[in-house]
Amino acid sequence: MIFQILIFLFIFILGEVLLNFTFFPYLKRYFNFKESDANKENETSKPFLGLPISVFKGGLERFIVYLFLTINLSQILIVFGALKIGTRIDKNEKIKNDYFLIGNFSSLFIAVMYYYLFTKIGIIDL
Repeated sequence: MIFQILIFLFIFILGEVLLNFTFFPYLKRYFNFKESDANKENETSKPFLGLPISVFKGGLERFIVYLFLTINLSQILIVFGALKIGTRIDKNEKIKNDYFLIGNFSSLFIAVMYYYLFTKIGIIDL
């Protein structure tokens, strides 16, 4: 059981470190996205737990989806979709919707891949 928890955390932490230094910076550069664009009236630009707020929110989102898939509560995908739609209603956006769409699909795909890796690696008993 402890081995599986360690594998679960290892997959998540390694994936997040790799993605936050490779894919997500590329995505921001591609869409000319600036952190200041995401910091609306309701958000803070101050770091949270030492991370930029957007990095923390993305990691938390992927962790929750990954965790819920791991414990066989796939309904989290419905909740994920509803929250994403709900947080986008009635906002005058200057940020490209393509950036958010690609980012959200990527985030969901990454969480599912974490789960897939866990199912392949995490079932190993010592």
